[in-house]
Amino acid sequence: MSRPGKWVLFVAIGTLASGCAGSGPLRTSARDAARTPEDPVSRLIASADARLAGGVEQSRAGHLTRAREEFDRALDLYLNAPGGAYANPRLGEAYKRTLEAIQLSEFETLAAGDGFSETLPEPAAIDDVADLPVAAGSPIEEARRIAEETLRTETNDIKIELNDEVLSCIDLYQGPLRDWFSEALSRGGRYLPRIREVFHSEGIPQDLAYVALVESAFKTAALSRTKAKGVWQFMPQTGKRFGLKQDWWVDERSSPEKATRAAAQYLHWLYDVFQDWNLALAAYNAGEGRVANSLDRQGVEDFWSLTRTRGLARETKNYVPMIHAAIVVAKAPAKYGFEVNPEPLLTFDSLPVRDAVDLRVVAECAGSSVDRIQLLNPELRRLATPAGRSWMVKVPTGSSAAATECLANLPPSKRVTFRTHVVGRGQTLASLGKLYGTSAAAIAEANGLGAGKRLAKGAELIIPIDPRSAPRRRPNTETRIADSQGSPHPLRETGAAGQRITYKVRRGDTLAAIANKYRTTVEKLRSWNRLHGTRVAAGETLTLYTRRAD
Repeated sequence: MSRPGKWVLFVAIGTLASGCAGSGPLRTSARDAARTPEDPVSRLIASADARLAGGVEQSRAGHLTRAREEFDRALDLYLNAPGGAYANPRLGEAYKRTLEAIQLSEFETLAAGDGFSETLPEPAAIDDVADLPVAAGSPIEEARRIAEETLRTETNDIKIELNDEVLSCIDLYQGPLRDWFSEALSRGGRYLPRIREVFHSEGIPQDLAYVALVESAFKTAALSRTKAKGVWQFMPQTGKRFGLKQDWWVDERSSPEKATRAAAQYLHWLYDVFQDWNLALAAYNAGEGRVANSLDRQGVEDFWSLTRTRGLARETKNYVPMIHAAIVVAKAPAKYGFEVNPEPLLTFDSLPVRDAVDLRVVAECAGSSVDRIQLLNPELRRLATPAGRSWMVKVPTGSSAAATECLANLPPSKRVTFRTHVVGRGQTLASLGKLYGTSAAAIAEANGLGAGKRLAKGAELIIPIDPRSAPRRRPNTETRIADSQGSPHPLRETGAAGQRITYKVRRGDTLAAIANKYRTTVEKLRSWNRLHGTRVAAGETLTLYTRRAD
C-alpha cells in the first residue's frame, strides 16, 4: 500500500476546537468555568476549562492563533501544577482528556478544509426563475394600474413595456417568487450604489443594474448549470474576453467591482451591435450570434416580435420581461407589498500582501470574522490569497493599519495552512490523486503542471483536498511523515522498549500530527523529550518509540 509523503499543517491554523465539544473539559462553558471551586485541584481544572472554553470561542470566530494560545495555556496549567500533571488522579485524568481533545481537534480542522480548499458555490437565480411560465394567465388589472402609476412617478432610463409578459412577471414576483425577490432586493443594497456609478461612467442605463437581480439575486458565488458565475453570470470564455482573470486561485467573475465593469462594457458592446436594449439583453442571455441569426431567419427587427416566433428559447423569451418587471417593482417596492430593508453598502480598506496568506489569519489580524473577509473578497477561490504574487486583500474599513502591523509580525510559516507532498519514486499525478482522495487534474492545476507531466522525485507539490472529503477522525495509522527525500522512514534504532525513532522536525509540524502518524500520544512525546509546551520548531530533533516496524 502506498503511503502519503509529507503533510504540512501550518501553525497558523493551530487547532480548531469544533470537534472537541464531546470531550470532557470542552463541555465547560465560559460562565461555568468562571465559578471558583473549593479545593485546589478543582480550581486548577476549572481554570484550564476556562482556557479551553476561550479557545473554542476564538476558533469559532476564526481566530486560530488566539485559539491555539488559549489551548497552550490550558495545558501549561496542568504541566506547571505542583508535582506535575499526574500529582493527583483527577488532575491526570483531566489532563489526558484535554490532550486528547486538542489532538483530535487538529483533524477536525481538515474537515473544515485548509487554506487551499475551494469555497463552495451557490445556485444561480437564472436557473430557478427563467424557465417559469411567464404568461400562464391573464394579469390582473390592478397590477397594470400600479405599474402605470410607478412609471409615471419614477424616472427610468430605458423604455419599459407594460405588456402581458411583463405584468405576468410582476405577478410572479408578488406571488411564487415573493420571498426570493425580497431577499434579492435586500442583498442588492451591498452593491447597487457602486453598480450604478460604474454604469453611469460607462454610459449605459443605470436601470440595467437590475439585470444582476435576475441573473444571480446579487450572489457573488452563484454558479449556473452552464458554469456561468458571479453576480453577472459570466461564462468562462466571455469573462476572459472582457478581462476577468480565472485561475486556480482567483475567479474575477465573482468580483463585484471587476465583473460589474466587465458587464457594463459587454452590455455597451451589445447595444452597439443591435442598437436596441431589449435585443442587447436577449443577447446577454443567449449570445449575440444566436440572437443575430434568429433575427435574420425570422425576418423581424425587435425583441417582442422575435418572442412570437420559434427563434428564441423560452428562457430568453422570459429573461427580458423579468428584467423589465424587476426594474418596475424595485423602483417602488412598497407599492407591491414589499417591506425591504436594504443591506448596507459594503465598504472596505485594501491591504497589500505578498504570497499566500490564509484568510483566517487575515480575519484575526483585522479583528474581523472569516465570513466577513470572504464576503469582501469573493473572487478568491481559496481560503488564501494567491501564492507567488502580490495581492490586494480587502479588510473592514478602518482595520488596515492594525492588520498590516499584525501580518508584518507573523513569520511566513504562520501565515497560511496547506498540505504538501514530497514526490517519491514512481509516483504520478494519478497515483497521488488516488492517495489523497482528489483528482490528478486538481493537483496539476494547483501546481501549474500539464495533465501528463511526469513528476520528479523529491519535488514538493501542493495537495488540494476538498473539505467534504477530508478525514473527520484520526487518519489511517499507516500514514507516515516523509523525510526530505520523500522516504517515509526516519532514522531508527531497535531496543527493548521498541523501536527508537529519531525524527527531525520540519516546518509546519505539530506534536499532534507527529503523534498520530506514529501511533503514539502528545503526552508521550512530551515526556520522552522533556517538552513543557506543545510547540516545536523546525530543525529540532525528537525521540520517540514505536513497537511496530513500518
